[in-house]
Amino acid sequence: MGAMKLCLLLFCLFLASPGVSSVRKLNNIDDLINTNYGKHTPRHGLQLLFWFAQEVNVDQNSNEILLNFDLRNGTYGFHQFGNREGILPALESGQRYYEVGNLNSQRYCGVNELPFYVQMNYVNHRNLQESNMDRLIVSLDENSTNRIRRVFITAHNLGSNDFNSADTYEIVPALLSQIRQDYPCRNNQNKDVRQFLKNINYDSCGSMKHRKRSADTQCNTYEGIKLEIKTATDGSIELKYNNIPAKYKYVYIEICQNTHSSVNNEDPTMVGKYQISDLSGALSTNVLLNAGLQPRLQLYSYYFGTPVTWYGPEFDGANRVIPIRIKGSDASLQLWAKDGKACARLYIKKTFKNWKDVFYNSWVGFYKSSQHENNKYDKYKYAIEFELIDSTTREDYDIYQHDFSLTIAPGVQIRFLLDKIYDKVLAQTTPWESGEMTSTCDKGNHQPDPSSTWSFPEFFYEPGYYDANSVIPTKILGYDAGLQLFTQDGKACARLYIKKTFKDWKDTFYYSWVGFYTSSQNTNKGYKIYEYVMKFEKMEGGTKNFDIYQYKSKLTIASGVQIRFLKDSGYDEKLAETKPWS
Repeated sequence: MGAMKLCLLLFCLFLASPGVSSVRKLNNIDDLINTNYGKHTPRHGLQLLFWFAQEVNVDQNSNEILLNFDLRNGTYGFHQFGNREGILPALESGQRYYEVGNLNSQRYCGVNELPFYVQMNYVNHRNLQESNMDRLIVSLDENSTNRIRRVFITAHNLGSNDFNSADTYEIVPALLSQIRQDYPCRNNQNKDVRQFLKNINYDSCGSMKHRKRSADTQCNTYEGIKLEIKTATDGSIELKYNNIPAKYKYVYIEICQNTHSSVNNEDPTMVGKYQISDLSGALSTNVLLNAGLQPRLQLYSYYFGTPVTWYGPEFDGANRVIPIRIKGSDASLQLWAKDGKACARLYIKKTFKNWKDVFYNSWVGFYKSSQHENNKYDKYKYAIEFELIDSTTREDYDIYQHDFSLTIAPGVQIRFLLDKIYDKVLAQTTPWESGEMTSTCDKGNHQPDPSSTWSFPEFFYEPGYYDANSVIPTKILGYDAGLQLFTQDGKACARLYIKKTFKDWKDTFYYSWVGFYTSSQNTNKGYKIYEYVMKFEKMEGGTKNFDIYQYKSKLTIASGVQIRFLKDSGYDEKLAETKPWS
């Protein structure tokens, strides 16, 4: 009996030890509704969860969560989480925890890449501690840059750096899939997230009654305000504003320069002030584009009254476009704006010690248009000549930069080329935006449709080649194979991905062929060129799980071009077709 009591005591002590954690799992949206997690303004945890669900996909085979970015370089403000309080389960060998959601951009510079709906409560109510208490934590397999094992949401105890174990939950992959499918991110992301929050029973007024910065509450009344920085053709900023409340007699827009690109700066420098009379419109300025610029509305009911201040999103220098991975290396490329000029940034992982040898002949080209051929650059710079600007703000990466001294403008693009041969593009940025602020909906991050059954991880994170217009391969129905349209030397080309376990693919596809079509409206018989898949050329390398075969046609690549995979000499059994080239 004594031995049994001793065993029971030791077991209880084991359960109470810091390294052991039992976390409640949330399996679906109903489970999420039945918690009190982040349910009122100015909490941001539910907005953070909504964003994360839009940024990932779930591998239908392994039930793993797949990223389309490398969080280790500090993207979105991700950084390592030590789990010192033991609120989460102990990690297996070769795994690390990473957290995101600390909106202090002075400490974590990548947070301004998050959509503004995640940051908005913090930006406008930063005097309230609740505005920055929520976090999302993932466990990452260090042998892979994109496979997430588990996802958790948690929060600090109010007024403390300690986390609240009672406010900590594990998010299962099925819940992320359900959020994406039930609340897909469309063109109006702010409307989509508001609908999600409404259905989750989020109280948008919440603790606003404690707000002291303004006498006027900013509950639902101001959620529709849009105040955005856009880029003019001369490198200056344009301000776009919408849905200004009509009840105010005087409305001003101030442009402030935050030091260190920080929304926490209490004493920013005002670099422009403009009075507006319309409730919606656009405003030209002479302020050059720079990181840390932030527009602020000053709303006056009376001429000598105290204004209500509404803060717009702070410009982060990269237009909220995350770094693009340089294929085959632990490095990334990013287009950056400084004083109205275009700059290139290289993020080099600190363990990539021989990067200067690997990239000795590599260079970055500046292009005024994404339509220009690789040899039609306006300026270039060898990668090894970039200047180290920061080795501290990103835990695992050093940042190198080069200023091209050319105007940043809509459509500008930079590309990373391996050597002097112009067809080896290892990375290219999305063209600099001139329209809406870049969002999770339209930033071109290789994201499959939520209903897609395509589940091969390397296609989701690293489709391999940026000559495919950032479109992932299309699954060939019924087989472990994929089809992709890409371009080379201005011609339309086809690429086949054959899973290495698909040993008899040549027998299976002996009569199969790929047709090239100038329009998706053409019938299967209306191809311009075709080639049997047996004649595709095998490429060196491939991926971990797939062999790659290619065919270059003589058809000029153009908008609307499409390729289709036909099973045999008949025209009825179409197993795959790509999206029309855009």
